[in-house]
Amino acid sequence: MSETVPAWFHLLSWLMVLLGLGSCIFVYVDLRRRQPQPMAIMQAVWPINALWAGVVGIWMYWNIGRTGPRTATHNLGASSAMAPMDMNAMDGPQRAFWQSIVAGTLHCGAGCSLADLVGPVLFRAAPFLVLGSLVFGEWTLDYLIALLIGVTFQYAALSPMLQQKGPRIWWRALKVDFLSLSAWQVGMYGWMALVIFVWSGPIPPTRIEFWFMMQLAMACGFFTAYPMNWWLVRIGIKTEM
Repeated sequence: MSETVPAWFHLLSWLMVLLGLGSCIFVYVDLRRRQPQPMAIMQAVWPINALWAGVVGIWMYWNIGRTGPRTATHNLGASSAMAPMDMNAMDGPQRAFWQSIVAGTLHCGAGCSLADLVGPVLFRAAPFLVLGSLVFGEWTLDYLIALLIGVTFQYAALSPMLQQKGPRIWWRALKVDFLSLSAWQVGMYGWMALVIFVWSGPIPPTRIEFWFMMQLAMACGFFTAYPMNWWLVRIGIKTEM
């Protein structure tokens, strides 16, 4: 991207990134005031996704993931991301199927989001080529980091649900997360490919426009991963969240 960008686009980039940060903080603070999530890893998933989804992330959390007010019986320690799942923590009726798919898709997206926060920094410390391209090298690194984080998140969801630990659960977490995460990355990389190879050229992460484009890339990832998660649940590979 040229060093000179339209002022309105630069301003819009700042606005959307700050809105994402504000939304993340809002969701995090509200979570601390509510009963622990039935699936404890979602304590991290909701605010992470608000980073890219902004007010839409708040809406999804408010309508799908928000629990009842915290009571004296719920101490702050119960909200640990690896704490056992408390299926009595969620007030109100059970989620509709489409809502459970949204939650499951966002669970996958949290790993991708964290990877794309860390990946660009690590890549600039040790860049490498894939198929003669730095862009493909960075995407490969981001994918591997996303898979590592995503499988860890999936293990954190499956282990308390199945009340089991160990290699078998890690292997199941990998099988569950691989297709879902890959579908997310297809949408994300598809958007970034348009940005880099068609519209503007590579954008360094030191520019605010990079992070705005990443927010949009994450939104594209959500839309490509949602049908994959729907299918995985329908055929029994993945469970409803």
